[in-house]
Amino acid sequence: MGLLDSALATKGAGATERLKILKRHGQAFVRHATAKKLWNFYKAERNRMRRRAVLDSLPYILKIESTNICNLRCAYCYDDRRPPTPQERPFGRMPFDRFRELVDSVSPYLFKINLYGFGEPFLFPETLEMIRYATDQNIGVGVSSNLNLRDPDIARRIVASGLEVLIFSCHGVTPQTSSRFMRGGDPLLALETLRAVLAARRAAGSRTPFIDWQYCVTGFNEHEIPQARQKAAELGVDQVRFIKPFFPADATDEWFSTMFPRQTFTHEQETSPGCSWLYRSAYINWDGGLIPCCRDPRDPSVDFGNVFETPLPKLWNSEKYQAARHLLADPTHHDLRAGIVCGRCPVTRG
Repeated sequence: MGLLDSALATKGAGATERLKILKRHGQAFVRHATAKKLWNFYKAERNRMRRRAVLDSLPYILKIESTNICNLRCAYCYDDRRPPTPQERPFGRMPFDRFRELVDSVSPYLFKINLYGFGEPFLFPETLEMIRYATDQNIGVGVSSNLNLRDPDIARRIVASGLEVLIFSCHGVTPQTSSRFMRGGDPLLALETLRAVLAARRAAGSRTPFIDWQYCVTGFNEHEIPQARQKAAELGVDQVRFIKPFFPADATDEWFSTMFPRQTFTHEQETSPGCSWLYRSAYINWDGGLIPCCRDPRDPSVDFGNVFETPLPKLWNSEKYQAARHLLADPTHHDLRAGIVCGRCPVTRG
């Protein structure tokens, strides 16, 4: 399941949900396959299995953050949406022309772009342009959204963009419950927007976007799971997932459910599948900052470079990437830890 966890964002999903997602992404893999992509995929997996430091392949999945600006203040997300310090990455949004340049540099190798990070992608119109552009390059695009949007035309535009997967992030059915987690949000507005997207999909005679409702389970929203299942069935949602969120150890008891009790909540307690990010994927912040995964997006000092200054293919075998892969292959290289963010990762502790 390493591919799912590290490249397809399924942390917290159960085995059944993971298999469903694997099937969906397998279908997308076939849909977007070309001879060049398949050859690159083969080389990337060969490099990963051989734990090479210098690769003759490029990433075949990217996670691109179009913005880190959000309309909500969800608990524990991005440090409760506090303002960045002068040393941290500021809030901002990626210009469309920068996105286009980035995609053009690697489009022959990409099967998928996850076009979201620590913001709400649909706050800005260029996100829909980005989806359309990537789709026209034979790349599947997935977006995660809270759908707390009042644009009456947004549903039609989402469907028309060619979006392949829409992850609907909503952690409660009633305002009393949802607002405790998704501060500033309105689940009734979000569900109406979701209903409009499904109606627009039917009107267009389209099968996309695939709607994946992601529901993070807590102690105070667990009782609404039956209502969420019923609502998903009523609306015609394709899949609903009740997943494990990750909270800090000092979070109060209300954040932990009987489904996912406190002792199951740290990343360190998980059985590590290793790291495939260094071979298959990368995270690109709105400002072009390239990081190996999504664990430290606020700190620009950990960037492996900037794709707006140096094209991604030239950064893929940079000194930092090679050091990270060496460390992953042999965690006893303690001399490499200080220079790269991967040195702080539990996966490389050995």
